[in-house]
Amino acid sequence: MRTPVHVVGGFLGTGKTTVLLAELARREGVERCAVVVNDFGQAAIDATLLGGGVQVTNIPGGCVCCTAPEGLGAAVRAILDELKPDRIFVEPSGLGRPRDVVDMLARGEVAARIALGPTVVLVDPTRSPVDPTLFAEQLDAADVLVATRCDLADLDQLAAFDAMAHKLWPAPLLVAHATHGVLPAGAWEWPAGAGPRADEPVPDPHDHEHDHAPARPDSTQGYHSRSWVFPPDAVFLWDGLTALLSRPPVVVRFKGVFRTDLGWYRLDLAGGVVHPAATSYRRDSRADVIVLDSAELEEFEARLLAARSVDRDPDTLDSALVTLIDPSGMEIPLSRGALMAMPGQVVDVATVAPGRSGSGVRLAELLTLTRGGQSFIVVAADGLTTEPKALEAVGDSVIVHSLSGGALPNDQGGPFRLYAAAGTGCANVKNVVRVRVLGDSPS
Repeated sequence: MRTPVHVVGGFLGTGKTTVLLAELARREGVERCAVVVNDFGQAAIDATLLGGGVQVTNIPGGCVCCTAPEGLGAAVRAILDELKPDRIFVEPSGLGRPRDVVDMLARGEVAARIALGPTVVLVDPTRSPVDPTLFAEQLDAADVLVATRCDLADLDQLAAFDAMAHKLWPAPLLVAHATHGVLPAGAWEWPAGAGPRADEPVPDPHDHEHDHAPARPDSTQGYHSRSWVFPPDAVFLWDGLTALLSRPPVVVRFKGVFRTDLGWYRLDLAGGVVHPAATSYRRDSRADVIVLDSAELEEFEARLLAARSVDRDPDTLDSALVTLIDPSGMEIPLSRGALMAMPGQVVDVATVAPGRSGSGVRLAELLTLTRGGQSFIVVAADGLTTEPKALEAVGDSVIVHSLSGGALPNDQGGPFRLYAAAGTGCANVKNVVRVRVLGDSPS
Protein backbone atom coordinates (compact mmCIF):
# COMPACT_ATOMS: atom_id res chain seq x y z
CA MET A 1 0.00 0.00 0.00
CA ARG A 2 1.49 3.32 -1.06
CA THR A 3 1.46 6.31 1.27
CA PRO A 4 -0.38 9.40 -0.04
CA VAL A 5 1.85 12.46 -0.36
CA HIS A 6 0.47 15.97 -0.91
CA VAL A 7 2.46 18.98 -2.14
CA VAL A 8 1.06 22.30 -0.89
CA GLY A 9 2.45 25.25 -2.86
CA GLY A 10 1.90 28.97 -3.06
CA PHE A 11 3.85 32.19 -2.76
CA LEU A 12 5.20 33.52 0.52
CA GLY A 13 2.41 34.50 2.89
CA THR A 14 -0.47 32.77 1.13
CA GLY A 15 -1.33 30.71 4.21
CA LYS A 16 0.22 27.30 3.54
CA THR A 17 0.96 26.68 7.20
CA THR A 18 -2.56 27.77 8.20
CA VAL A 19 -4.04 25.32 5.71
CA LEU A 20 -1.86 22.50 7.04
CA LEU A 21 -2.76 23.28 10.64
CA ALA A 22 -6.47 23.14 9.78
CA GLU A 23 -6.12 19.89 7.82
CA LEU A 24 -3.99 18.19 10.47
CA ALA A 25 -6.55 19.14 13.11
CA ARG A 26 -9.31 17.62 10.95
CA ARG A 27 -7.40 14.35 10.63
CA GLU A 28 -6.28 14.15 14.27
CA GLY A 29 -7.21 10.80 15.78
CA VAL A 30 -8.14 9.43 12.35
CA GLU A 31 -4.80 9.30 10.55
CA ARG A 32 -1.15 9.46 11.54
CA CYS A 33 0.27 12.35 9.50
CA ALA A 34 3.76 13.73 8.88
CA VAL A 35 4.92 17.00 7.39
CA VAL A 36 8.07 17.93 5.46
CA VAL A 37 8.68 21.67 5.63
CA ASN A 38 11.20 23.60 3.55
CA ASP A 39 11.68 26.76 5.58
CA PHE A 40 13.35 29.71 3.88
CA GLY A 41 16.15 30.70 6.20
CA GLN A 42 17.19 29.06 9.43
CA ALA A 43 14.41 30.01 11.85
CA ALA A 44 12.29 26.90 11.16
CA ILE A 45 9.19 28.87 12.12
CA ASP A 46 6.79 26.60 10.21
CA ALA A 47 8.27 23.50 11.79
CA THR A 48 7.80 25.05 15.22
CA LEU A 49 4.16 25.97 14.56
CA LEU A 50 3.33 22.57 13.14
CA GLY A 51 5.03 20.64 15.94
CA GLY A 52 2.76 19.22 18.61
CA GLY A 53 1.82 15.61 18.02
CA VAL A 54 2.72 15.63 14.34
CA GLN A 55 6.04 14.39 12.98
CA VAL A 56 7.68 17.42 11.31
CA THR A 57 10.89 17.26 9.28
CA ASN A 58 12.50 20.55 8.31
CA ILE A 59 14.81 21.02 5.32
CA PRO A 60 16.38 24.42 5.98
CA GLY A 61 18.50 26.67 3.81
CA GLY A 62 16.24 27.99 1.06
CA CYS A 63 14.28 26.48 -1.78
CA VAL A 64 14.54 22.67 -1.74
CA CYS A 65 14.28 22.66 -5.54
CA CYS A 66 17.60 24.49 -5.83
CA THR A 67 19.64 23.92 -2.68
CA ALA A 68 18.58 20.61 -1.16
CA PRO A 69 17.07 18.23 -3.73
CA GLU A 70 18.69 15.17 -2.16
CA GLY A 71 17.32 16.18 1.26
CA LEU A 72 13.70 15.80 0.20
CA GLY A 73 14.00 12.15 -0.80
CA ALA A 74 16.01 11.34 2.32
CA ALA A 75 13.47 13.08 4.55
CA VAL A 76 10.50 11.25 3.04
CA ARG A 77 12.34 7.92 3.15
CA ALA A 78 13.17 8.38 6.84
CA ILE A 79 9.55 9.23 7.63
CA LEU A 80 8.29 6.16 5.77
CA ASP A 81 10.81 3.88 7.50
CA GLU A 82 10.50 5.22 11.02
CA LEU A 83 7.01 6.63 11.42
CA LYS A 84 5.07 4.65 8.80
CA PRO A 85 2.46 7.43 8.51
CA ASP A 86 -0.91 7.21 6.80
CA ARG A 87 -0.28 10.48 4.95
CA ILE A 88 2.55 12.98 4.28
CA PHE A 89 2.26 16.68 3.48
CA VAL A 90 5.14 18.54 1.81
CA GLU A 91 5.26 22.33 2.17
CA PRO A 92 7.98 23.81 -0.07
CA SER A 93 9.26 27.33 0.32
CA GLY A 94 7.03 30.03 -1.10
CA LEU A 95 9.84 30.70 -3.57
CA GLY A 96 9.78 27.10 -4.80
CA ARG A 97 8.13 25.65 -7.88
CA PRO A 98 5.68 22.88 -6.97
CA ARG A 99 6.43 21.07 -10.26
CA ASP A 100 10.07 20.57 -9.18
CA VAL A 101 8.99 19.02 -5.89
CA VAL A 102 6.54 16.72 -7.70
CA ASP A 103 9.25 15.71 -10.17
CA MET A 104 11.74 14.99 -7.41
CA LEU A 105 9.25 12.77 -5.61
CA ALA A 106 8.20 10.98 -8.81
CA ARG A 107 11.80 10.43 -9.91
CA GLY A 108 13.35 9.72 -6.52
CA GLU A 109 14.09 6.65 -4.49
CA VAL A 110 10.71 6.76 -2.69
CA ALA A 111 8.62 6.85 -5.89
CA ALA A 112 7.52 3.22 -5.59
CA ARG A 113 6.40 3.73 -1.97
CA ILE A 114 4.23 6.83 -2.36
CA ALA A 115 1.07 7.88 -4.18
CA LEU A 116 1.16 11.53 -5.20
CA GLY A 117 -2.06 13.35 -4.40
CA PRO A 118 -3.32 16.46 -6.19
CA THR A 119 -0.94 19.42 -6.02
CA VAL A 120 -2.69 22.12 -3.98
CA VAL A 121 -1.67 25.71 -4.81
CA LEU A 122 -2.79 28.64 -2.67
CA VAL A 123 -3.36 32.21 -3.84
CA ASP A 124 -4.00 35.28 -1.70
CA PRO A 125 -6.54 37.27 -3.76
CA THR A 126 -5.81 40.45 -1.81
CA ARG A 127 -2.22 40.66 -3.09
CA SER A 128 -0.71 41.12 -6.53
CA PRO A 129 2.01 38.61 -7.45
CA VAL A 130 5.51 39.88 -6.66
CA ASP A 131 7.07 37.50 -9.20
CA PRO A 132 4.64 37.05 -12.14
CA THR A 133 6.77 34.30 -13.73
CA LEU A 134 6.87 32.19 -10.58
CA PHE A 135 3.18 32.91 -10.00
CA ALA A 136 2.31 31.61 -13.49
CA GLU A 137 4.37 28.45 -12.90
CA GLN A 138 2.58 27.81 -9.60
CA LEU A 139 -0.83 28.24 -11.28
CA ASP A 140 0.19 25.80 -14.04
CA ALA A 141 1.09 23.20 -11.41
CA ALA A 142 -2.22 23.46 -9.55
CA ASP A 143 -4.48 20.41 -9.61
CA VAL A 144 -6.43 22.22 -6.89
CA LEU A 145 -6.39 26.04 -6.81
CA VAL A 146 -7.53 27.78 -3.65
CA ALA A 147 -8.10 31.43 -2.78
CA THR A 148 -7.12 31.80 0.87
CA ARG A 149 -7.89 34.52 3.43
CA CYS A 150 -11.22 35.11 1.74
CA ASP A 151 -12.54 36.77 4.89
CA LEU A 152 -10.08 39.62 4.17
CA ALA A 153 -10.88 39.90 0.45
CA ASP A 154 -13.58 42.07 -1.09
CA LEU A 155 -16.02 40.95 -3.78
CA ASP A 156 -13.98 42.48 -6.60
CA GLN A 157 -10.83 40.64 -5.51
CA LEU A 158 -12.65 37.31 -5.30
CA ALA A 159 -14.23 37.92 -8.70
CA ALA A 160 -10.79 38.65 -10.17
CA PHE A 161 -9.47 35.38 -8.73
CA ASP A 162 -12.41 33.42 -10.17
CA ALA A 163 -11.94 35.05 -13.59
CA MET A 164 -8.23 34.18 -13.56
CA ALA A 165 -8.98 30.57 -12.58
CA HIS A 166 -11.62 30.30 -15.31
CA LYS A 167 -9.06 31.22 -17.97
CA LEU A 168 -6.60 28.46 -17.02
CA TRP A 169 -6.18 25.57 -19.44
CA PRO A 170 -6.08 22.77 -18.56
CA ALA A 171 -8.48 23.75 -15.83
CA PRO A 172 -7.73 22.75 -12.23
CA LEU A 173 -9.74 19.81 -10.94
CA LEU A 174 -11.11 22.04 -8.20
CA VAL A 175 -11.21 25.80 -7.64
CA ALA A 176 -12.20 26.80 -4.12
CA HIS A 177 -12.38 29.69 -1.64
CA ALA A 178 -11.05 29.13 1.87
CA THR A 179 -11.41 31.00 5.12
CA HIS A 180 -9.10 30.36 8.11
CA GLY A 181 -7.30 27.68 6.08
CA VAL A 182 -10.20 25.23 5.86
CA LEU A 183 -10.27 23.46 2.45
CA PRO A 184 -13.01 21.19 1.10
CA ALA A 185 -12.28 17.57 2.02
CA GLY A 186 -12.26 16.64 -1.67
CA ALA A 187 -9.27 18.90 -2.27
CA TRP A 188 -6.92 16.14 -1.15
CA GLU A 189 -8.20 13.28 -3.32
CA TRP A 190 -8.18 12.57 -7.04
CA PRO A 191 -11.59 12.44 -8.71
CA ALA A 192 -12.36 9.12 -10.42
CA GLY A 193 -10.26 8.76 -13.57
CA ALA A 194 -7.89 11.66 -12.85
CA GLY A 195 -4.32 11.75 -11.63
CA PRO A 196 -1.62 9.14 -10.98
CA ARG A 197 -3.49 6.80 -8.64
CA ALA A 198 -1.61 4.02 -6.84
CA ASP A 199 -4.57 1.65 -6.98
CA GLU A 200 -6.34 2.68 -10.18
CA PRO A 201 -4.57 3.55 -13.45
CA VAL A 202 -5.78 6.49 -15.49
CA PRO A 203 -7.75 5.33 -18.55
CA ASP A 204 -5.48 5.33 -21.62
CA PRO A 205 -7.29 6.38 -24.79
CA HIS A 206 -4.89 4.37 -26.95
CA ASP A 207 -4.74 1.08 -25.15
CA HIS A 208 -8.26 0.40 -23.92
CA GLU A 209 -11.34 -0.96 -25.66
CA HIS A 210 -13.38 2.15 -24.88
CA ASP A 211 -10.68 4.19 -26.48
CA HIS A 212 -10.36 7.94 -26.60
CA ALA A 213 -12.46 8.42 -23.46
CA PRO A 214 -13.10 11.10 -22.58
CA ALA A 215 -12.78 12.02 -26.28
CA ARG A 216 -15.71 14.30 -27.03
CA PRO A 217 -16.73 14.53 -30.70
CA ASP A 218 -18.79 17.67 -31.07
CA SER A 219 -20.14 19.78 -33.89
CA THR A 220 -21.29 23.40 -33.86
CA GLN A 221 -22.04 25.43 -36.99
CA GLY A 222 -19.78 23.38 -39.21
CA TYR A 223 -16.90 23.04 -36.74
CA HIS A 224 -15.89 19.64 -35.38
CA SER A 225 -13.88 19.09 -32.22
CA ARG A 226 -12.33 16.23 -30.31
CA SER A 227 -10.40 15.95 -27.05
CA TRP A 228 -7.96 13.37 -25.75
CA VAL A 229 -6.58 12.63 -22.29
CA PHE A 230 -3.55 10.37 -21.75
CA PRO A 231 -2.15 8.97 -18.49
CA PRO A 232 0.74 10.82 -16.86
CA ASP A 233 3.26 8.11 -17.79
CA ALA A 234 2.59 8.52 -21.54
CA VAL A 235 5.53 10.17 -23.28
CA PHE A 236 5.35 11.90 -26.65
CA LEU A 237 8.22 12.54 -29.04
CA TRP A 238 8.84 16.25 -29.49
CA ASP A 239 9.75 15.81 -33.12
CA GLY A 240 6.56 13.81 -33.77
CA LEU A 241 4.35 16.48 -32.22
CA THR A 242 5.99 19.38 -34.02
CA ALA A 243 5.82 17.45 -37.32
CA LEU A 244 2.10 16.84 -36.72
CA LEU A 245 1.45 20.53 -36.15
CA SER A 246 3.71 21.76 -38.94
CA ARG A 247 1.57 20.06 -41.60
CA PRO A 248 -1.83 19.58 -39.95
CA PRO A 249 -5.14 18.86 -41.67
CA VAL A 250 -7.61 21.74 -41.77
CA VAL A 251 -7.09 22.70 -38.14
CA VAL A 252 -8.86 25.80 -36.91
CA ARG A 253 -7.48 25.56 -33.38
CA PHE A 254 -5.27 23.19 -31.40
CA LYS A 255 -4.08 23.31 -27.82
CA GLY A 256 -2.35 20.59 -25.89
CA VAL A 257 -0.10 19.92 -22.95
CA PHE A 258 2.26 16.97 -23.28
CA ARG A 259 4.90 15.08 -21.41
CA THR A 260 7.55 14.85 -24.13
CA ASP A 261 11.05 13.47 -24.44
CA LEU A 262 12.21 17.07 -23.87
CA GLY A 263 10.08 17.60 -20.77
CA TRP A 264 6.57 18.97 -20.19
CA TYR A 265 5.37 21.48 -22.78
CA ARG A 266 2.23 23.28 -23.78
CA LEU A 267 1.61 23.57 -27.54
CA ASP A 268 -0.90 26.02 -29.00
CA LEU A 269 -1.63 26.38 -32.71
CA ALA A 270 -3.52 29.44 -33.88
CA GLY A 271 -3.45 31.14 -37.24
CA GLY A 272 -1.18 28.40 -38.57
CA VAL A 273 1.57 29.20 -36.04
CA VAL A 274 2.65 26.84 -33.24
CA HIS A 275 3.42 28.49 -29.91
CA PRO A 276 5.37 26.18 -27.54
CA ALA A 277 6.01 26.96 -23.88
CA ALA A 278 7.38 24.99 -20.97
CA THR A 279 4.67 24.17 -18.42
CA SER A 280 4.45 23.19 -14.77
CA TYR A 281 1.36 21.06 -15.43
CA ARG A 282 1.94 17.42 -14.44
CA ARG A 283 -1.48 15.73 -14.15
CA ASP A 284 -1.69 14.09 -17.58
CA SER A 285 -1.15 14.77 -21.29
CA ARG A 286 -4.17 16.14 -23.13
CA ALA A 287 -5.20 17.91 -26.30
CA ASP A 288 -8.18 19.69 -27.88
CA VAL A 289 -8.55 20.21 -31.63
CA ILE A 290 -11.15 21.97 -33.79
CA VAL A 291 -11.37 21.26 -37.54
CA LEU A 292 -13.69 22.18 -40.40
CA ASP A 293 -14.04 18.66 -41.85
CA SER A 294 -15.01 15.80 -39.51
CA ALA A 295 -13.06 13.35 -41.71
CA GLU A 296 -9.87 15.12 -40.67
CA LEU A 297 -10.39 14.11 -37.06
CA GLU A 298 -9.52 10.45 -37.67
CA GLU A 299 -6.32 11.32 -39.57
CA PHE A 300 -5.27 13.81 -36.92
CA GLU A 301 -5.93 11.30 -34.16
CA ALA A 302 -3.90 8.58 -35.88
CA ARG A 303 -0.95 10.89 -36.28
CA LEU A 304 -1.25 12.13 -32.69
CA LEU A 305 -1.19 8.58 -31.34
CA ALA A 306 1.76 7.76 -33.60
CA ALA A 307 3.74 10.52 -31.88
CA ARG A 308 3.75 8.54 -28.63
CA SER A 309 7.13 7.21 -27.62
CA VAL A 310 7.67 3.47 -27.35
CA ASP A 311 10.84 2.88 -25.37
CA ARG A 312 12.73 -0.35 -25.11
CA ASP A 313 12.15 -2.54 -22.08
CA PRO A 314 14.63 -1.31 -19.47
CA ASP A 315 14.73 -4.83 -17.97
CA THR A 316 16.52 -6.17 -21.05
CA LEU A 317 20.06 -5.34 -19.98
CA ASP A 318 21.79 -7.21 -22.79
CA SER A 319 20.14 -5.11 -25.52
CA ALA A 320 19.95 -1.84 -23.58
CA LEU A 321 20.80 1.32 -25.45
CA VAL A 322 21.22 4.95 -24.53
CA THR A 323 20.47 7.22 -27.48
CA LEU A 324 22.41 10.42 -28.08
CA ILE A 325 20.50 12.97 -30.18
CA ASP A 326 22.10 16.07 -31.68
CA PRO A 327 20.37 19.38 -32.56
CA SER A 328 19.66 18.21 -36.12
CA GLY A 329 17.71 15.22 -34.78
CA MET A 330 20.39 12.68 -35.74
CA GLU A 331 20.28 9.70 -33.36
CA ILE A 332 23.33 7.78 -32.19
CA PRO A 333 22.34 4.57 -30.34
CA LEU A 334 25.06 3.52 -27.91
CA SER A 335 25.21 0.08 -26.30
CA ARG A 336 27.03 -0.73 -23.10
CA GLY A 337 29.89 -2.09 -25.18
CA ALA A 338 30.12 1.14 -27.15
CA LEU A 339 30.21 3.19 -23.94
CA MET A 340 32.92 0.94 -22.50
CA ALA A 341 35.05 1.42 -25.65
CA MET A 342 34.97 5.21 -25.51
CA PRO A 343 37.79 7.38 -24.11
CA GLY A 344 37.19 9.09 -20.80
CA GLN A 345 36.47 5.98 -18.72
CA VAL A 346 36.02 6.43 -14.97
CA VAL A 347 36.97 3.21 -13.19
CA ASP A 348 35.50 4.26 -9.84
CA VAL A 349 32.55 6.66 -9.96
CA ALA A 350 33.12 7.43 -6.27
CA THR A 351 35.81 9.87 -7.43
CA VAL A 352 32.99 11.97 -8.92
CA ALA A 353 30.09 11.00 -6.66
CA PRO A 354 31.43 10.01 -3.22
CA GLY A 355 29.74 6.96 -1.75
CA ARG A 356 28.52 5.68 -5.12
CA SER A 357 29.69 2.50 -6.87
CA GLY A 358 30.30 1.50 -10.45
CA SER A 359 32.30 2.51 -13.50
CA GLY A 360 31.36 4.56 -16.50
CA VAL A 361 32.29 7.12 -19.11
CA ARG A 362 32.41 10.89 -18.76
CA LEU A 363 29.28 12.47 -20.19
CA ALA A 364 31.50 15.06 -21.89
CA GLU A 365 32.85 12.28 -24.16
CA LEU A 366 29.34 11.48 -25.39
CA LEU A 367 28.61 15.12 -26.08
CA THR A 368 31.66 15.39 -28.36
CA LEU A 369 29.89 13.02 -30.78
CA THR A 370 27.25 15.63 -31.59
CA ARG A 371 27.46 18.65 -33.87
CA GLY A 372 26.98 22.05 -32.29
CA GLY A 373 24.38 22.78 -29.66
CA GLN A 374 24.04 25.06 -26.66
CA SER A 375 22.58 22.89 -23.91
CA PHE A 376 21.62 19.31 -23.11
CA ILE A 377 18.92 17.35 -21.32
CA VAL A 378 18.89 13.82 -19.92
CA VAL A 379 15.76 11.66 -20.23
CA ALA A 380 14.90 8.72 -17.99
CA ALA A 381 13.01 5.57 -19.00
CA ASP A 382 9.88 6.82 -17.23
CA GLY A 383 9.88 9.99 -19.35
CA LEU A 384 11.06 12.38 -16.66
CA THR A 385 13.44 14.95 -18.09
CA THR A 386 16.08 17.21 -16.56
CA GLU A 387 16.07 20.96 -17.03
CA PRO A 388 18.29 22.10 -19.93
CA LYS A 389 21.88 22.77 -18.83
CA ALA A 390 24.61 24.57 -20.77
CA LEU A 391 27.09 22.17 -22.39
CA GLU A 392 29.94 23.66 -20.37
CA ALA A 393 28.09 22.75 -17.14
CA VAL A 394 28.67 19.03 -17.68
CA GLY A 395 31.95 19.02 -15.72
CA ASP A 396 33.12 15.54 -14.73
CA SER A 397 29.60 14.02 -14.73
CA VAL A 398 29.61 10.29 -15.51
CA ILE A 399 27.26 7.87 -17.26
CA VAL A 400 27.65 4.66 -15.25
CA HIS A 401 27.39 1.49 -17.35
CA SER A 402 28.91 -1.23 -15.16
CA LEU A 403 28.93 -2.57 -11.62
CA SER A 404 31.26 -5.30 -10.37
CA GLY A 405 32.24 -6.22 -13.92
CA GLY A 406 28.70 -6.64 -15.22
CA ALA A 407 25.84 -4.46 -16.46
CA LEU A 408 24.41 -1.98 -13.97
CA PRO A 409 21.19 -3.61 -12.64
CA ASN A 410 17.84 -1.85 -12.79
CA ASP A 411 17.52 -1.82 -9.01
CA GLN A 412 20.72 0.26 -8.96
CA GLY A 413 19.39 2.72 -11.52
CA GLY A 414 20.65 0.83 -14.59
CA PRO A 415 21.22 -0.10 -17.29
CA PHE A 416 22.68 3.43 -17.43
CA ARG A 417 22.75 6.03 -14.68
CA LEU A 418 23.98 9.61 -14.61
CA TYR A 419 25.93 10.83 -11.62
CA ALA A 420 26.37 14.60 -11.81
CA ALA A 421 29.61 16.18 -10.67
CA ALA A 422 29.33 18.46 -7.64
CA GLY A 423 28.84 22.13 -8.41
CA THR A 424 27.52 21.64 -11.96
CA GLY A 425 23.85 22.08 -11.08
CA CYS A 426 23.04 18.95 -13.08
CA ALA A 427 20.75 16.25 -11.69
CA ASN A 428 21.43 12.60 -10.94
CA VAL A 429 19.23 10.44 -13.19
CA LYS A 430 18.39 6.73 -12.99
CA ASN A 431 17.51 4.55 -15.99
CA VAL A 432 18.88 6.97 -18.59
CA VAL A 433 17.55 6.29 -22.11
CA ARG A 434 18.36 9.50 -23.98
CA VAL A 435 20.80 12.39 -23.89
CA ARG A 436 19.68 15.17 -26.20
CA VAL A 437 21.74 18.17 -27.25
CA LEU A 438 19.66 21.24 -28.01
CA GLY A 439 20.25 24.21 -30.26
CA ASP A 440 17.70 26.87 -29.48
CA SER A 441 15.39 26.01 -26.60
CA PRO A 442 12.03 24.55 -27.73
CA SER A 443 10.34 27.15 -25.53
